[in-house]
Amino acid sequence: MVTRATVEKLREYSTPTILNGLKRLGITPEQLQTADRNLASCMSPELGVSCGFAVTRKMATRREGGTSRILDAAPDQGLLAVDGPRFLAVENVGDWQGPVCIWGDLTSHIHTALDCHAGITNGPVRDLPEMAALGFQSFANGAGVGGGFVDLLEINGPVTVAGLAVSPGDLLHGDMHGVVKIPQDLADRLPQAIAAHTEWEARIAAACKAEPFDFDALAQAMASKG
Repeated sequence: MVTRATVEKLREYSTPTILNGLKRLGITPEQLQTADRNLASCMSPELGVSCGFAVTRKMATRREGGTSRILDAAPDQGLLAVDGPRFLAVENVGDWQGPVCIWGDLTSHIHTALDCHAGITNGPVRDLPEMAALGFQSFANGAGVGGGFVDLLEINGPVTVAGLAVSPGDLLHGDMHGVVKIPQDLADRLPQAIAAHTEWEARIAAACKAEPFDFDALAQAMASKG
């Protein structure tokens, strides 16, 4: 079981660094589970790294057809089904290319109060400065103005957001580069793998900075990955 302390430790690393560690632990490039950057990108890079356990929703945005429809279940209590820190993943199965936003300033107040400090969706979001001031990081298909209806269809079921398959409790990590799903059985081993990879990169950088530059020394450093 991944602890909160492990999650906080993983927040010390950039998302590309997390991928370096995963590859060092044997995850091949085709096995890496990352969001499609063409479908969801970081809206507030200044907030740095986000990491948490996924809570999921399936929703639909639209501009016609009357008022929004919400499940009988309290949607915000659904966030509490997973231990924190939490990372919201919302699949917009409606007009996701339209202007209607899944979340913004007001909903982010609720999210952060419930230990949920980041979210990813395939549709637009709004109120970026206000969300950034709250410390809520969004990964989305861009910014929109809102102005429509949002139907909540399902809470805490499997979703696919920006090409990333997410189930409740999955460990998500994201920063200005994008979002990756971390296999939980590897989470505790990542810091050590990252340290080894960082040391290898440092040896290459040192060889490049040495004067006079020596191709053999560079080749030796690159071969020392271990």
